Amino acid sequence: MKLVIAHDFIRHGGADKVLEEMHRLWPDAPIHTLLAEELSQYEGWDIHSSWLQGKVPPEKYRWPLPLFQGMVDRLSKRIDWDGVDLLMSSSVSFMKNLEAPAHVPHLSYIYRPAMFAYDRQDMFLSGYPPILRPILKATVSRFKRWDQKHKHSPDMYVAISDYVAKMVKDAYDKPSRVLYPPVDVEPFRQAAVGVERGDYYFTALRLEGYKRVDLVVDACEKLGLPLKVAGAGPLLEKFRKEAGPNTEFLGFVSDEEMLKLVAGCRGFVFPPEEDFGIAPVEALAAGRPVVALGKAGTAETVVDGESGIHFPEQRVEDVVKAIEKCESMTWNPKVLQAQADKFSMAAFHKGLKDLAEEVAAMKS
Repeated sequence: MKLVIAHDFIRHGGADKVLEEMHRLWPDAPIHTLLAEELSQYEGWDIHSSWLQGKVPPEKYRWPLPLFQGMVDRLSKRIDWDGVDLLMSSSVSFMKNLEAPAHVPHLSYIYRPAMFAYDRQDMFLSGYPPILRPILKATVSRFKRWDQKHKHSPDMYVAISDYVAKMVKDAYDKPSRVLYPPVDVEPFRQAAVGVERGDYYFTALRLEGYKRVDLVVDACEKLGLPLKVAGAGPLLEKFRKEAGPNTEFLGFVSDEEMLKLVAGCRGFVFPPEEDFGIAPVEALAAGRPVVALGKAGTAETVVDGESGIHFPEQRVEDVVKAIEKCESMTWNPKVLQAQADKFSMAAFHKGLKDLAEEVAAMKS
């Protein structure tokens, strides 16, 4: 099967781990993107970025927001569709609206409808200078009209969780299949062999406003517990300047460092309302309990009282109580690892190949 893959932005987040598995399944497929960070794991890939490549700093990848719609609309004319059996988009906001030729079916693996258009707009805009926000609000309104216009572009939506499938239905009035993202649990399982739980709590996430890392920082400072935070993003320097004595911001860490940090932690704290959340499952694979919001994706991946502790709302006091409860309990690593095994790479590979064949057959 000959594919074209379209991915919003190539960076180093959870969506990019999914892209890595798509590439593993179809290594010859060209990958079209708006911007790509030049990281070693993508060397040798057939990546086609936009004319903005090299002109926008990686941490400012959203700044050209007003340009992206037109770029996606024009992209279809630049792609070589000869012999292509399927367009597979890996998308939140833009590439799911890419129009393929009439004979090429489109499967969209969707992480959520664009948060800046359908929810969390104020939090999204907080990452921009105040002087730009009125202009961006108008841009967002224009995006939403464009997004609705193209909602019929995919022949099938495949959502990353039941939570996201409901969002797709609400936003586009379209049904979705559900296929959980792939989690490579084995390296985390192996990294934890012979390693005891440490004395620090850990979190790993993009440092953006809506991720709510501030809740974890404030909770651990109140409790006097050491906290390590891995992840880059536009708020990294701000958080570093404001960090208390118990908190260490590590910035971007390598895969090898991440394995050691997860295996050596006392527990993993995950505060955002995330659509799935790969990092909590990786922590479970290392046999470490997860303290997470009891909504959205982590309500599906973390079982309260069995593989972690849920907190009900994104409030410091709720996170404090959840960590205190985590501290009071005894955790069996084998139970935590069994929960992680439900989200395996093998299940994702089989599920995506089956869905790809089903969609490709729609216009064969």
